[in-house]
Order: sequence, then C-alpha cells, then structure tokens
Amino acid sequence: MELNHKILFYIIVSLLLTACSTEEKEEVVIPFEMQDIPVNEKVKIALSEEYFKQIGIPDSTLSYLEKFYSSRNYSPKWINDSMLTKTGVQLKNRLPKSFSYGIPKGRVHFIQTENYIQDELNLTLALAQITYDLDSGIIDYENKIKKAKKFVSISTLDSLDFNSEDGIRIQLLNRGKKDSTYLALAQGLINLIDAYPIDTSTFNVKSIKYDTLLAAEKTRTALVSKGYLNDSIRDSTLIITALQKFQIDNGLKPDGVIGKYTSKALNESTYHKVERILLAMDKIRSRQERPNKYIHINIPEYKLRYYINDSLKSDHNIVVGKIGNETPELTSKLRKIVVYPYWNVPYSISSKEILPHLKRDPGYLAKHNYTLLKKDEEIDPYSVDWSKVRQNSFRYKIRQGVGRKNSLGIIKFDFYNKHSVYFHDTPSKSLFGVDVRAYSHGCMRTQNPIDLAKVILGRDEYRNKVNEMTPDSLDTLLNRAENYEIKLLHPIPIFIEYQTVVRTGGKMQLYLDIYGRDEEYLEIMRE
Repeated sequence: MELNHKILFYIIVSLLLTACSTEEKEEVVIPFEMQDIPVNEKVKIALSEEYFKQIGIPDSTLSYLEKFYSSRNYSPKWINDSMLTKTGVQLKNRLPKSFSYGIPKGRVHFIQTENYIQDELNLTLALAQITYDLDSGIIDYENKIKKAKKFVSISTLDSLDFNSEDGIRIQLLNRGKKDSTYLALAQGLINLIDAYPIDTSTFNVKSIKYDTLLAAEKTRTALVSKGYLNDSIRDSTLIITALQKFQIDNGLKPDGVIGKYTSKALNESTYHKVERILLAMDKIRSRQERPNKYIHINIPEYKLRYYINDSLKSDHNIVVGKIGNETPELTSKLRKIVVYPYWNVPYSISSKEILPHLKRDPGYLAKHNYTLLKKDEEIDPYSVDWSKVRQNSFRYKIRQGVGRKNSLGIIKFDFYNKHSVYFHDTPSKSLFGVDVRAYSHGCMRTQNPIDLAKVILGRDEYRNKVNEMTPDSLDTLLNRAENYEIKLLHPIPIFIEYQTVVRTGGKMQLYLDIYGRDEEYLEIMRE
C-alpha cells in the first residue's frame, strides 16, 4: 500500500514538472532582435518579406535593402550591437523635420519605432530617398507632376557620413547642385528657421489708404507673430523700424509705409515663405547646367543679368508684364540687336487699346508716329470708316516708326519665341526706380540697354572671329538714328525664369510672387 502511494506521488510530480516544462517552453519565445547573435546576422534575418510585412515596410524596398546590406556583409550603418549609435539617434530626431533640410512635409515617410533593428532599416530607406530628392529634385516642371520616389545608388548611400545634428542638416542642405544661389538659399533657410517662429498664421492687413489705424494695428500684430517685434512694444518708431526690416527681407522699398505690396507680404505666413524657399531650391536642383555664356532674366526680381564663365558682366533693372499681360517663362537664344527698331504693335494692343483712339480721331496715329498697314501696304487712316470696325473685326496692322519716342526706345534685343516678347529700351525711364515693376504688356523694358549691347558686342566672337560691330561703331550707328540690324556671330542662350527666392549680395532674398505662379507648384509639392 505504501509503495502504491509512492508511485502515485512520483507520477503526480512528474506530470506537474512536465506541465511546467511545456508551459515554460511555450512562454519563452525570444525575438531574434534580442537573441545573443551577431548584429549582422540580425540584419540578415530582418531582410525578409515576412518581417517587412510585420513592421509595415513595403516589399518593393526589399531588393534595394538586400543589395545595400549584402555589399556591407550585412553590417549595419546606424546601430551597434544593441542600440542606435549617436549619429543614428541624431538622424532619427532630424529626418522627420524635413523642411529644415529642404524637403517638403509629407514627402518623407519615416516610421517611428522603439526597435533598433527596425530603426536601422527605416533610416537607410529614408536617407536613400531623401538623398535622391536632394540630388535630383522633387517636381517634374515640364509635365507639372511630382516625380516618383527613388533611391540613390548603393555607393552614394554607403558614402554618407554625419558627425553632429547640425552637421546632418547642413550636409543634407548642401547636397545637389554646387550652385552659389542654391548654397545661399540653403543657408538662408537655416537662418530663417533659427531666427523666426515658423508660424502658419495669415493676416488681413490692408493698405493704409483704406483705414490707417486698422492697418497699423494689424501690421503690428503680424510683425509680432512673425518675430520682427516684441509684443510689449507699442512705440510707433520701433514698429516702423521693424516694418522696414520686414520690407527689406521681402524685396520691397523700406519706406515704412503699409502699401499694397507691403500688406500682401505681411499677409503671407512664415511657413508659406519656407515653402517658397523649398520650391526655389527644388527648381535649381531640377534645372540643367548653365552654359559658359548666357543671359538670365528673373521675372519676380525684375532683373536681367549677363554671365560669362559664372562671372557677372552686366546687371540691369527691368520692367516686366503687368497682371493680365504676364511675361512668359522661356528659353531661347539672342541672335541680333536692332538699332532704332520699328515696333510692330501686337494685335491685342492695336485692337483693344488703339482702336478706341482711332474711332475718336484717325489723326491719333500720325501724332504717335504710327503707320496703318493692310496686307503690308500703308493706307490712310482717314479712308477707313472706323465706326464700323469692331475689336474682333480689326484687320489692320499698326507699326510705330523709329525714334526716341518709339515704345521700344532706340535699341531692341531680338530672339525667337512663340510669345513674340523681347527686351528693349524704353522712353519711360521713371519706372526703373519702383520696387515692384510689373507694368509692361509682356516684353521686358531694360535699364541702360546701350551698356548691355556694348558688353555683348565686345565679347561676341566665334572660331577666332570677332564681331566687326565694336562698341564705338555702335555709337556711330546710334548717332545716325536709322534702323539697323546687328547679327551676333555666336547666339547667346537666354533663360527667362520665375524665381521668387534668389541670392542677392551673397544672401538669400525673397520677392513677392507677383503673378501667383508659385502656388501651382506648391500644390504639387504638397501632394
């Protein structure tokens, strides 16, 4: 009997031990990330479709990661045996703040995790895409769509090295084009982010011509929000000083007056300005390399510049098209300079603006040195019954004769384009001193155009042959006051662009988006 009790006891104990052992085996499942195996073995295990599905990484990235890590014998780049390295931690903190290094919000899909193996994979993928975007640009400007996300080459990714969090930001910002304007914008972005609150507030500031007191109070509120003014300051002199600083930063005349364009700049949020900086940087990344010699016109800056070997040879203020007659963006080549040009008045101007004058007085044409043409033959304006001519039935051409009062002035720079625009002299010189110079019908009126022509002719050569038309002989032509075409031996590429953020004096400078063209691309960038 005693023996049976002992046997029963041993059976019960054995069953209990077996049950505990089974239970312990079921409970103890150690994730490979925590197992005591080499970290490169952990990385190798992580590169599987099953693991990617578990942590939410697209299967499409598996091939890229496999190539990257196999080239390193599966050695990690951002972690050590058990955690993120110092650089890895700094990258994890910096990469989600994408606009601080030139990439718009929403473009970078960075998954936050507490798992260091997953962090390794996520950092690698994020940097591979970020680096590609910084090198190649985000927007396809020709087709007006966002470019597909791609990764840089394995060797480029492997060469990335960072020393500190500030170093990460600067190194990322300085990727891409080694362009002086791009680098100035990158530094300007850093300065703006570090110096001012990136507020998203917009304001309804109106010109003082509507309500002086209300405009002044709303301006003070906007300046406080943007970081230009302390909220405790009420002194009008200090407010005007802050407003003048704001005007300078936005490419406006620092007169301390709350006018039409100053109020427009005040109404824009600082974050929207940051977006425009990102767009300007992206345009530079996406554009082709400039030739050794070219003319660059930037519409919102109202500037024409002539470069040779990246050296500025001539700099001119210009007047561009007004709203409704906007100057187009285009590329072409300057092939000839016309001295004392005729002006073939565009149909839109002759039918809309000159026809009403003709209805009142056919002598209007002679008073302004215009000639009326029909099928290229001159006709008498008094022979036409203008009362029967309508805007949509205007079948004539109008040409203005040469002279200093010609709308094109005494010199014109001609180049082919489907918009029939060019840059030229003007008898109206006063507008060159205005800060916002959008007044023309689309062509670009140019300050000191004779100086530009002389610089161009003095450097016009092709295959060891120089242009016979020297700067001195140009003066002789001008004294004759006759129409004459000067053909260039070597046509000069022309780039007419729309860049609201530029480099001026080595620093970043913002200008008003006068035509509102940035917004179309910002919408694409935000998608």
